[in-house]
Amino acid sequence: MYSLRFRPLANNDIQEIVDYYDSLNPQLSEVFLKELGEIVKHIQNMPKSYQKKLGDIRVAFLVRFSYGVYFKIYDREISIIAILHTGRNPKIWKKR
Repeated sequence: MYSLRFRPLANNDIQEIVDYYDSLNPQLSEVFLKELGEIVKHIQNMPKSYQKKLGDIRVAFLVRFSYGVYFKIYDREISIIAILHTGRNPKIWKKR
């Protein structure tokens, strides 16, 4: 199994998303975090099952929420780069 590392800006992304959903309905943020946890676990177990989208960057899309988890595989580590809404420019991660 790969080790997992969230970059600080990816953690900021998560916090902003949770804050937004909390403002609408706290239960919504709980559902988001649960789905995010499930997809991250799947990424950690089977990262190569997601195709490369931008160079070596892979993306896994959540099912119920319009977000993608952008990540890169290193030797035995996965780096989560960003969690971005699908309506945003996916190349935004390059600024990170």
